[in-house]
Amino acid sequence: MEQGLSSLKAFVKENKSNLIVLADKHTLKDCYPLLEEELPHFIVPYGEGYKNLNSCEFIWKKLTDLNASRSSILLCLGGGVLCDMGAFAAGCYQRGIKTALVPTSLLAMVDASAGGKNGVNFLGFKNYIGTFKEPDSIFICHEFLNTLPYDEKINGYVEMLKHGLIASKSHYDVVKLLFLKDREQFDNQLIYDSVKIKQQHVDLDFKDNGVRKRLNFGHTVGHAIESYSLARNMENESLSHGMSVALGIVVESYISNQLNGLNEDELKEITIVLQRIVNSINEEIPSLDVLIPYLQRDKKNNSDGINFSLLSGIGNCDHDFNVSLDIIGDGLDYLRKLK
Repeated sequence: MEQGLSSLKAFVKENKSNLIVLADKHTLKDCYPLLEEELPHFIVPYGEGYKNLNSCEFIWKKLTDLNASRSSILLCLGGGVLCDMGAFAAGCYQRGIKTALVPTSLLAMVDASAGGKNGVNFLGFKNYIGTFKEPDSIFICHEFLNTLPYDEKINGYVEMLKHGLIASKSHYDVVKLLFLKDREQFDNQLIYDSVKIKQQHVDLDFKDNGVRKRLNFGHTVGHAIESYSLARNMENESLSHGMSVALGIVVESYISNQLNGLNEDELKEITIVLQRIVNSINEEIPSLDVLIPYLQRDKKNNSDGINFSLLSGIGNCDHDFNVSLDIIGDGLDYLRKLK
């Protein structure tokens, strides 16, 4: 993993003859010019609603039109959706061409850029089609964060908070201030600290069969809420990934209190930290009944039921809990009472 825009520019200059840039309308306007080279490029539509096989087919057609070969490098310049989908498409094209990920959102920097999970949504279910394959290059350029609105940065803060909750209380204690104080000054080192936590889990369990499942804390309910919101709203009106996971963290913290020893004071603190996000969401909290189809199709599930990773305390997490629908419903009720 390389750091800084200067490293990216050097990479672009060295590999210019092989590079093809995949961007969206925002990153083409705000980020592509910072590469300071004229490269073959094309855009895909922006947003979670376009993270599907139809978009991959579009990418493959564009690569063919540009005469991409196995020596080509697809440089994915965008957020988490674009990086996930672009890496998957590149991994399939001609049985695999090289991929360079250049995440431009905070969420993508601390989540989608690391770990080697690539894929798209399918039939309304999150990341149902995909692969495990590390990118050939990753560039974390905090300079791109200057193009992001504050509300978009919140998506990244939620993921960073989750990293602290599952593995590092000291990291959590710093990140939580970003929620409790208005526009708290952001230290770029937090990005690399968060990526380090994720990478430690990935290194131990690349294929997500054990401890890496802990990274899914907040995501079982969060993904269900996000998928339901996307199915019933226009793209620009649906809940973002970060907002959805924030709601999931509250629900799964409640379940952790019920099943895995997270104490009442810690549950209350997590709730307070995320209260502002909960209050900012205009949508009603979905009922358990409408979320059941999404919960039952979660990729982590086994034959025994709906699988969760749960906190035993702030900074400590365990995986492989099969949780009953009744307790999940109680968690949603707990969240609903906060609004």
